[in-house]
Amino acid sequence: MKIVSPNLNFILLDIIDEKNSSGLKLKLTHTNHFSRKLEPNEFKNYELQINGIEKKEKLKTELTKFINDYLDIEETKTNVLDFWSDGYQIGEFKVENFIEVVTELEKEDWIENYQNLLDFYSKQSDQVDKESRLQTKFLDRLQKLSEEEIKKYERKLEFFTNNKNKINAFSLLFNSPS
Repeated sequence: MKIVSPNLNFILLDIIDEKNSSGLKLKLTHTNHFSRKLEPNEFKNYELQINGIEKKEKLKTELTKFINDYLDIEETKTNVLDFWSDGYQIGEFKVENFIEVVTELEKEDWIENYQNLLDFYSKQSDQVDKESRLQTKFLDRLQKLSEEEIKKYERKLEFFTNNKNKINAFSLLFNSPS
């Protein structure tokens, strides 16, 4: 399986920046779930070694925002990689070359993959919780505002119901010909 390919989503696990290097290593997984039946051959380690990155620090900074999130990498032109995350374009970066490394999982990798999957689900759950709290806060404020408006109209109605002269004066004010 290729890593740099349109329409393939991976989850970015880690960014490795070796000293005195113009490149980065991206540790990826294609696993955003574990199936009910364990198929060991279905799971692999994915690593993308990118060498000679023109704007290495910018790429590293941008990718750091997307650790434990989806990552899609395409080669738009020769030696130009376009990075995307869930419909958001991270940017295009010129590189000298890249090497895709796909290996079998070892026992330690299973534990690491499970932990990464937990992190991924935790991040998704935190996002849903945050959105739910914001929605609840918005609805509470909206309800309070509508209750205040109802009280204002009730007071106006009460004010005008006891005095027919005020009602007539008020109606004349709004019904007078211009």
